[in-house]
Amino acid sequence: MFSTLATSTSLLASSLYLFSASVSADVDPSWLVSWNEAIENRPSELASHSVMVGSDEPGTRLVIKGLIVDPYGKAAEGIIVHAYHRDNQGFDFGYLDKELTTWRIQGWAITDQRGHFTFETIRAAPDHLGREGGHIHFTTISEEYGRQWALKAFFSDDKLLTQRQKEISLDAGKFGAVRESIKTEGGEVINVAIKLRTEPDF
Repeated sequence: MFSTLATSTSLLASSLYLFSASVSADVDPSWLVSWNEAIENRPSELASHSVMVGSDEPGTRLVIKGLIVDPYGKAAEGIIVHAYHRDNQGFDFGYLDKELTTWRIQGWAITDQRGHFTFETIRAAPDHLGREGGHIHFTTISEEYGRQWALKAFFSDDKLLTQRQKEISLDAGKFGAVRESIKTEGGEVINVAIKLRTEPDF
């Protein structure tokens, strides 16, 4: 199934970079540089399970178990998912955030028939300046719903979370941004759920 999904999405992925110049003016230019570089380096084949870091990456091992549904609540198969986050020192782009022009820890996956995807990575640290808690960014791509900023998932035990963030997440139920981190022998696990919207973001 993975090879079939990879083949069916190759044309979609190859076209994404071609219209990057036509994105909304609301998109941060520096983010767009990182995004376009990520698109250029995207693996030619995708699976529902993706490993984002090597075994020598410092930090607590983290497994992200995800579910994507369409705007009507039905499991969405064949949705491309991009994830990125800071390392265990709180940097996005390598040492002092000056080594790279795209995110150092990032990965790509594609949802299976049940709308599921999995990433193996490490737990993201809070921003190195202490401005916000550790979190993971998700962006989705699909032919029907375009490119969407899908979720910014935080850890429920992060001391930098605000009460307002917790309340908003609670109101959103399983689609909330604050996720419980489950301790395991190998590290931690979080479960995330993403509901697509009818219109693209960029």
